Amino acid sequence: MNKTKGQKEQSFLYATLVLGVSTVLVKVLGAIFRIPISNLIGPSGMGYFSTAYDIFMPIYSLAMAGLPVAVARIIAEQVAKKKYKDARKTFKITNYAFLVTGVVGLVLMFIMAYVVTAVASNPGALPAAFVIAPSILFCCIMSAYRGYYEGLRNMYPTAISSLIEAVCKLVLGYGFAWIIMKNMQGEPLQVASFAAAGAMLGITLGSVFGALYLALEHKIKGDGFETLAVEASPEPETGKKLLKTLVVFAIPVAIGSLVNNVASLIDVAMVQRQIKNAVETAPEFFNNNFGQYLFDDNGVAIATADVPGFLSNFLYGCYKGYAYTIFNLVPSITCVVGVSALPILTSAWTKGEKSAIKSNIESMLKTITLIAFPAGIGIFALAPQIVSLLYSDESAVVAVNLLRVLGIAACFAGMTTPLTNMLQAIGKPSAPVKNIAVGAVIKIVINFILVGIPQINILGAPIGTLCCYLYIAIADIYCLIKYSKVRPNFIPTVIKPFFAALCCGLSAFVVNLALSQFISHQKLVTLASVFFAAVIYVVAIAVLKCISAEDVTTLPKGEKLVKILGKFHII
Repeated sequence: MNKTKGQKEQSFLYATLVLGVSTVLVKVLGAIFRIPISNLIGPSGMGYFSTAYDIFMPIYSLAMAGLPVAVARIIAEQVAKKKYKDARKTFKITNYAFLVTGVVGLVLMFIMAYVVTAVASNPGALPAAFVIAPSILFCCIMSAYRGYYEGLRNMYPTAISSLIEAVCKLVLGYGFAWIIMKNMQGEPLQVASFAAAGAMLGITLGSVFGALYLALEHKIKGDGFETLAVEASPEPETGKKLLKTLVVFAIPVAIGSLVNNVASLIDVAMVQRQIKNAVETAPEFFNNNFGQYLFDDNGVAIATADVPGFLSNFLYGCYKGYAYTIFNLVPSITCVVGVSALPILTSAWTKGEKSAIKSNIESMLKTITLIAFPAGIGIFALAPQIVSLLYSDESAVVAVNLLRVLGIAACFAGMTTPLTNMLQAIGKPSAPVKNIAVGAVIKIVINFILVGIPQINILGAPIGTLCCYLYIAIADIYCLIKYSKVRPNFIPTVIKPFFAALCCGLSAFVVNLALSQFISHQKLVTLASVFFAAVIYVVAIAVLKCISAEDVTTLPKGEKLVKILGKFHII
């Protein structure tokens, strides 16, 4: 455990770069997994997959109990005060706490799987829910290590363990699903149900191997504290006091995460139930709009009125399995900004460095918007082309309008987790909880009203998501200004990135429209449009001077990068 070599801390942008690169790789691998899986098991199979995953996430959040963020925040504060013995003792306490909550979460997952699938009238999701349940325990074990090293501003363990999870999920999950689809005999829906469970098995095994890596990494390399520094640090607080500190900080974080995921859990039952009710109210409307996608085992079309439960699962699969998968890439990538921001902003806040607090908040806001805005607007501009590029099933066209709405939602969803982490870093973990709770209520109310209207049906779900994240983003920014006493300059941090993103989205749309007149291969046109949009975005960033030299100098080889980018007038 004791090292003679000093602990290496990573700057905000360097830490973000480490996690950003790994997250992009993880998401690429995830897309390679989710998209072929969607094409392999179809919208019905993805309905089972998504239902099981939406049951899993709230239980997972409850089992985690906000501890990873709490650990990172507390460890960062202890290290800033050079309380290295406290840091190590906190880590030991965290390991025991996660083991207990992981076991409780595992048992709770089995119970909730029965309840939710019964309420949603979707028993086909039960096998997938059972198979993913053990991953709760191993994810909890991983999070103890991840929270500790993130607090130490070392993002490599998190990055590498995430890659291990992603590779296992891709290779094993897709492999198991493929074997089941090709070899299992029985009704198509039953086969799809077990294929979804096979895909979930890959996720569970990924968490097992990720946890093993982190345990071995810690045993072999330790935390990097110098022996003399540890010996010179004050004696640690009692275990009872450290546990109390951990729990007090974790509770509001846990509530916020739980509220957000419970809203998704309610989505599983509410959205599918409301669609089922809408089908029973206006079967002719649904038959005219979705009947072409419904067939029996012999390939004969069947009326939607005869299978309202099947149609609700089908539409939910189009929403969560197709559109939401693409939308979720944006907040999944921007969340690394929050992970990187928390220990660094915590350190500045603990030391009372006002100028560092302001510069860090502005740098973090700018980084978020430079990622979320072009991604979200680009998804909106190219929604039909993206769906056509990624999914071969003709029923995926149902996801196009859903994805357009979710593209706009992604601009705000991409901001929420980093903003939440910033509020946690300045010691206000309860503020985002209230905002998330209100946002969840907005989402539930809108979903209940709109999804039940036959003419809107499943489109009501992404509208609810958009309104939810729009409120949370605005409320979080307000709270950040209020509690930090820092008013960031919104022109370079928000307004300039927004206009650069508009240029990106508009160029994607125009180039796609123009090339479609001359090239018949639509997938090639889509890829070319994305490439040209990226070029225009870089040019817009350069023209608007969105990036400063100070932003770049904190990166590896930052001074050389400043000279290179300066020659091209990008900074």
